[in-house]
Amino acid sequence: MSQKPMFAAAAAAGLISLLPGARIYAAAPDPPVVPTVRSAPSVRTDDLKSLILSAPSSLAYPNASKATLLDLADITVRPDGTSRTVTRQAVKVFTKLGREQESEVKIPYTGGYEKVTVLRARTIRPDGSVVNVRPEDIRDRELNDEQGEYSDARVISFSMPAVEEGCILDYEYETNQIQSKMPGSFWSDWYFQSGTDPVLLSRLTVTMPTGMKLNELYKNTTVRPKTTPADGGKSVLRTWEARNVAPLDIEPMMPPADRVVPAMHLSTVPTWQTIADWYSGMAKDRTVANDTVKARAVALTKDLKTPEEKAKAIFYYVEEKTRYVALEFGQGAYQPRSAAVTCDTQYGDCKDMTTLLVTMLRDVGITAHPVLLKVQPIEASRTDPPSPSAFNHAICLAEIGGKKYWLDATAQVVPWGEVPSSDRGADAFVMREGKGAFETIPYATAEENRRDVSAKIALNPDGSAKGTIEMQGNGEWDLYMRNQFSYLTPDRVRPFMQVMAQNIGPNARVLDYKVSDVGNKDQPVKITMTVEFPVWAAQSGDLLLFKARPEQTGGGMSSPLREEGRKLPIMQQKAGLGNSVLELTLPTGYSLFSAPKPTEVKSDLGRFTRTVTTSADKITVATRGEDFRSEVPAARYDEMRKYFDKFQRASDELVIIRKADAATAQAVKAVSVK
Repeated sequence: MSQKPMFAAAAAAGLISLLPGARIYAAAPDPPVVPTVRSAPSVRTDDLKSLILSAPSSLAYPNASKATLLDLADITVRPDGTSRTVTRQAVKVFTKLGREQESEVKIPYTGGYEKVTVLRARTIRPDGSVVNVRPEDIRDRELNDEQGEYSDARVISFSMPAVEEGCILDYEYETNQIQSKMPGSFWSDWYFQSGTDPVLLSRLTVTMPTGMKLNELYKNTTVRPKTTPADGGKSVLRTWEARNVAPLDIEPMMPPADRVVPAMHLSTVPTWQTIADWYSGMAKDRTVANDTVKARAVALTKDLKTPEEKAKAIFYYVEEKTRYVALEFGQGAYQPRSAAVTCDTQYGDCKDMTTLLVTMLRDVGITAHPVLLKVQPIEASRTDPPSPSAFNHAICLAEIGGKKYWLDATAQVVPWGEVPSSDRGADAFVMREGKGAFETIPYATAEENRRDVSAKIALNPDGSAKGTIEMQGNGEWDLYMRNQFSYLTPDRVRPFMQVMAQNIGPNARVLDYKVSDVGNKDQPVKITMTVEFPVWAAQSGDLLLFKARPEQTGGGMSSPLREEGRKLPIMQQKAGLGNSVLELTLPTGYSLFSAPKPTEVKSDLGRFTRTVTTSADKITVATRGEDFRSEVPAARYDEMRKYFDKFQRASDELVIIRKADAATAQAVKAVSVK
């Protein structure tokens, strides 16, 4: 089990992470084999011919790139929890996009646990002719694409031949698993729709011993199994079948896939405590501190008085000194390495870092527990049938003086007491002395996800300007900045500053800048820039016009709700807060002509406020934009559309200043002298 640091390009799934369309089954050690092609169809020839003849044309689904004709899996579960699975896919290509999506077939598997044999792979042309994939064109390779990831993950891949619009791609393969990771246990997740395109037939069959109890959970579907005895009553055959699954409409701000896609989760694992016993049994002897770990914990906490200070020192040590490397071979995908090994090598994945952190904290008398969770996407786990597939990440929970500290050492730049956004809201499985219980990691409040911008701008009569910009924040903004500056070389810092300054005004030129010590995690990152803007305000005769906010080229947003109707709820999963203050010094001889009135726009999704104040030669604009965590029913779609429209109008309102005539300018000057 592993999880890459939060800003990595891709996350590695250790305790198995699922996406729609993925099929996960119990697995076992066995040498990988070179795939071969042989015939063992799971659909009768007459049935397939009938499906091909009745396959829809692109006219039936004008917005779909393809249609899945067959999505089948036939699983046979053995008494020890191992299984054999035959998977069949047949897809009709409608468009060029569908051709690009389906032409390359990739079948991932775990080399140390599974054998995969390709049974058939062919393209059926629109005229009915068949072009088979040649055995020598089937490739089997390691799947270690990310730096710092080492595992026995492999992929079988092949290119479908003669792919054109209107053709059907048909392939079938067998996955044989010999030893269950949890002896006697089996689990599987099935999605009746993979992606957004229509599915004509999705069917899962599971044959298992009669005495084996199967826990089932259904999401977004009314499909239920047909159960029949098999093998003379020794086995039970269950069949789940869905037909004509409609295309999935993608809507802005829609709920996550888990709330929308028709799916089911199956498992023979009896309880979540079984998972806790399984993981705790593998990890128990790994949390025993040797002399090296003990000495390191003592040295780190020497002269520190409070438990918080000690825990903080240990957390920063593990976070900063342990390099993320995933070593996921066989049982190592689930079992952490010992704290001693991780401390000595100074590298490991999420479960290794967690084990070291828990061990060192306990060694100095701090209560600490390992925690399993799933990140990205956040889904509830406690209501699912128990299985290891509920988790793909591990962190630590420290309990000090009645307060809980969720500690994720893999994020590398996270300050003490902060929680990465990827962990927020997760259904966390905490194991206290081997007893497992679910707790929800709190979501960040708006104040915990805040950004402040202060701009002091001196405006010139031609609309150019020069000034000082200060930026500071916490939560996601602070972590993003820490990560950026941790990797930027000195020659790339100024270009990065230029990009940020472009949001304040077009063609911004950063004359000078200062960045606070990003290595000091106890202080938020603060950026100060001296910037020159060739064009900051628009000029029209004697008028200068600018938006009533510091950001002249950024800051505003187009409404995500532009369609006329809505089917799904509108969901905003994160709270955030943005404050900005613009202090503008007017050019000599100019005065305020027009400014927005005090403004407030509010809905269940957020709130925007702005005030404009003036003095003899200055205009100050203060804005506050807040996003709420919320879910709004589709029935209130029009109301939310109006909110975004009002926000857009308010955000883009203008301040207009005007050059005074000579007499007025002289009078103003005289008053200012007195």
